[in-house]
Amino acid sequence: MQKHGNRFGTHRVIEPKGILPQPANKLDNNMDEIYDNEILIDVQTLNIDSASFTDIHNYAKQQAKDPNNEAEVMEEIKKEMLLNVELQGKHRNRRTGSGGMLLGKVEKIGDALKGKIDLKEGDRIATLVSLSLTPLRIDEILEIRADVDQVDIKGKAILFESGIYAKIPDDMPEKLALSALDVAGAPAQTAKLCQYGQNVVILGAGGKSGMLCCYEAKKRVGVTGKVIGLANSPKSTQRIKR
Repeated sequence: MQKHGNRFGTHRVIEPKGILPQPANKLDNNMDEIYDNEILIDVQTLNIDSASFTDIHNYAKQQAKDPNNEAEVMEEIKKEMLLNVELQGKHRNRRTGSGGMLLGKVEKIGDALKGKIDLKEGDRIATLVSLSLTPLRIDEILEIRADVDQVDIKGKAILFESGIYAKIPDDMPEKLALSALDVAGAPAQTAKLCQYGQNVVILGAGGKSGMLCCYEAKKRVGVTGKVIGLANSPKSTQRIKR
């Protein structure tokens, strides 16, 4: 008989008790048994938030004996990611507070959710909730793709009853779908906020979501509006110009 959990996942919060999983310092990431309103995911890829991955990469360079040795830096990234999960039961960057999302396969559906959701065991999904609130266990880090902020792992994760997801489409590569879904909310919000003729300033305009926001804002403000993009590095600035 599976235990019944809170739909927002507060039953997984270890410390401090009584708060939601996202601000919690530590979650229960024991995957041996799931609650009746949880979905167990066999994780394939973590799509780390851009700000978080940049911070982890920079931190790894500081920790490496030779910051120019890419293999050594990658090992330091692995150590930092594993430590994040060990300390918190989830992958929330301890300095930026940000997470990301994941791609995986549905391994098990809690009894209370069976027949009530459009998922079945074996479906490939991307979670549309942050890793900063998702119970996660990393068994092994297989590959780090620093150019796209993605990390392939062996591990498990829990999606709460209130969590949203998207089935991976068959007509595009999985990793592309994951990248697109990760930032889909930002341009959607831009479309909602921006109006014809406005002047719009976008902070962090050179990142993945920033570039999409720039594109959407330009369409919304039209020829009488103006879009100003601010970036924090020459590399990002050049990306915007291109």
